Amino acid sequence: MPISKSTEVFNLVKSLSTAEKRNFRLYAKRILSSDNLLFLRLFDIMDKQKSLDENELLKQMGGITKGQYANIKRHLYKQMISSLRMLHKEKKANFQVREYLDYTYILYGKGLYLQALKILRKAKKIAQQHHLIYMQLTLLEFEKKIESRHITRSGINQGTILIEESTHLQQNADHLVRLSNLRIKIHAKYLQTGHIRNKKEAQQIKEYYHKELEPINLKSLGLNEKIYYVQSRVWYNYILLDFKSCMKYAIEWVTILEQNPKIIERDVDLYMRGYHYILTTAIHMKDKKTHHFFLEKFENYRTRTYKKFNANSQILSFLYVHTGRLDSIILNGNYDSADKILLKTQARIRKYGYKLDPHRIMVFYYKFAWINLGNGNITKAITHLDKIINNELKKLREDLQNYARIMKLMCHYDLGNIGILEYLLNTYSNYFDRKKGLNTFLIHAIKLFKELRTKGVSDHREILERYLSVFNKIKKDPYEKRAFVYLDIQSWIISKIRNESIQTVTQNYDLH
Repeated sequence: MPISKSTEVFNLVKSLSTAEKRNFRLYAKRILSSDNLLFLRLFDIMDKQKSLDENELLKQMGGITKGQYANIKRHLYKQMISSLRMLHKEKKANFQVREYLDYTYILYGKGLYLQALKILRKAKKIAQQHHLIYMQLTLLEFEKKIESRHITRSGINQGTILIEESTHLQQNADHLVRLSNLRIKIHAKYLQTGHIRNKKEAQQIKEYYHKELEPINLKSLGLNEKIYYVQSRVWYNYILLDFKSCMKYAIEWVTILEQNPKIIERDVDLYMRGYHYILTTAIHMKDKKTHHFFLEKFENYRTRTYKKFNANSQILSFLYVHTGRLDSIILNGNYDSADKILLKTQARIRKYGYKLDPHRIMVFYYKFAWINLGNGNITKAITHLDKIINNELKKLREDLQNYARIMKLMCHYDLGNIGILEYLLNTYSNYFDRKKGLNTFLIHAIKLFKELRTKGVSDHREILERYLSVFNKIKKDPYEKRAFVYLDIQSWIISKIRNESIQTVTQNYDLH
C-alpha cells in the first residue's frame, strides 16, 4: 500500500467510527514488534489531533527520521485498510464473493479442484442473489476452466449450461456497460451546461440518447440494467425539462429498489439518490404535496437506518435530506422559520467540507442566498453569492453563476445601494456579453436593473409592473420556465410593487 501522504493517512484515521477504532487497536496489538508499536503510536497521536499538526506529531513520535516517518505512515495506512476489510467482510456480499474466489484459487492450486468447484458454486450463488454481474462472469470463467480440464462428474450437459449462462451474462454485461456509460455522459452534460436552452439543443440530446440506446434490447434487461436505464431516463428527461416524465422514472427508480431490498442493502446510496431526484423534480413542478410526501418518507427512512450507514452514506444522506429541507422552505415560502435549518446545514458543511465536491457546496450557497433574501438577511445573502461568483471553477454550473449575479443585483437594490448597483451592472454587462446564447430571462433581468438604475424612484413601480408582465410571458416558454425555479424574480418584483415580504407573496400568490 504505497500511500504515505500525511493528509490522506490523517483523513482515514478521522473517518473511523468508535467501533472501527476499537477493532483496529485490537487488530494491531496482535503484532508486538517495535516497528509496529510505532505505527500504533502514530495512530493514537493522529486520533487525538483535531487538525493535522506534523511538527507536533513528529515531536511526540520521539526523534524518528523523515524516511522512518514515511514508512510508518505507509504501514499504518495498510493496517487500517486491512482491519476495515476484516471488520466489514461479513456485511458485504461482494467482500464474501471475493474471499470465496481467493479460497478457490488456493484449493485449485493444490489440486483439490472438486473442493474448489464446491466453494466456487457457493460464491456464484451469492453473486446471483445480489446481482453482481461482473463477479458472476469471473466465477463462471473459472468454473468453465475447471470443468474443461478435469473430470468433475457434473454431468454431460454441464458444458452446455455454462455456455448458455455465459451468453446471457455477456449480453447483460454489455447492456450494463452501455447504460452505465450513457447515464454518466447524460449526467456530465447536465453538470456542464444545465438544462437545454432551445429546440436545437433538445434535438441534439434526443438524437444522441436514442442512438446510444439503439443496440440495447430493452425487453431483455436484467435488474441492474433496468436500474441504469431508469437512471438515464431520469437525467435525460431532466435535461429536456420534461419533469412529468422525470418524476415518473424517479419514482420507478425507488420502487424497483424497494422491491429488491438486497440491492438497497448493498447500495443504499443508490436508493437515496432516487429520492433526491423525486424531490428535485417536485421542486421544478412546484408540486408541494409530492415533495412533502417523499421528503417525510425519506426523513423517516434516514432516521431508522442512519446508524447503519457508513461515512459516505451519512454524507450523501445529509446532502439529499438537507437539500430537501431547504427546497421545502423555498417552495412553501417558510422563510421566517429557516434559521434553525440553515444553521444545521452550515454546521454539516463545515463538518464534511473536505469531502464535498464544489458543485454541491455551490448549490447550497445558492439556496442559502435565496432564503436569506427571502427572510430579509440581505448581507448574509450577498456573502453566499460572493462565494459562488468568486468561485474558480467557473465552468461548473454556469447557469448558477449567471443567476447568482442577477440575485446580487436584487440584493443591492433592496439595500438601496444604487452606486454599487451601477458598478455591478457595468461589470456584469461585460461578463454576460462574453456569454453565448443567454436565455430571454437573463436578457430581460439585466434590462430591468439598467432601467431601475437610470430612472428616479418615483418611476420604479411602473418599471417593475411592466417587467412583471414581461416575465409572466417569458415563463410560458417551456425553455425559459426552469429559470424561474432557480430565481423567483416574479415574487421579488411583486414584493416590491406591493411592499410585502417575499414570504407573503410566495404563500399568497399562485405563480405556477
